[in-house]
Amino acid sequence: MWGYVVALSARWVVLQSLEAAVYIDGYDVIRVDDITEVWEDGAAGYIERAVAALGRPAPDVALSQTAGTADVLQVARDAADLMCVHFEKDDDAPMLVGHLVRLDETTFDLQLIDPGGVWEVDVAQIACTEVTRVEFGDRYSVALTRFGDRRPEPEGARALDSFCTDEVD
Repeated sequence: MWGYVVALSARWVVLQSLEAAVYIDGYDVIRVDDITEVWEDGAAGYIERAVAALGRPAPDVALSQTAGTADVLQVARDAADLMCVHFEKDDDAPMLVGHLVRLDETTFDLQLIDPGGVWEVDVAQIACTEVTRVEFGDRYSVALTRFGDRRPEPEGARALDSFCTDEVD
């Protein structure tokens, strides 16, 4: 993961994400406890010149020093229609993409959209403690917002694990 650190709290770091080393592609918000290594790129001169020429929007994300997971989700909801939510620090772990429908300090409801732009009619009920990373403002979720199906009003709510099987509660 590459990017510029643009905000920091005691538990979360916000990166303005770099795609292909030189294109700004939204934000990644990562738990501090999951960061294992940080380094400055040896090609920083090239990267800085390329990013400057290609354009780097001014960061527009802020976190309080005490920001928790619910605060991170609120920042993402305020900034974008869709967010990508991760539950594992492993890069190969699946992510969920969706619209934040409801949020409190301990849980949230996410209406999911699949890679084909098709919405679930129920929302997934998720514990804030499960979240390890949140992305928003990236080209993938922006494209789903623009070209996916129109989001229906949610009809119900289900546990997150019910979306990972063919069974419905």
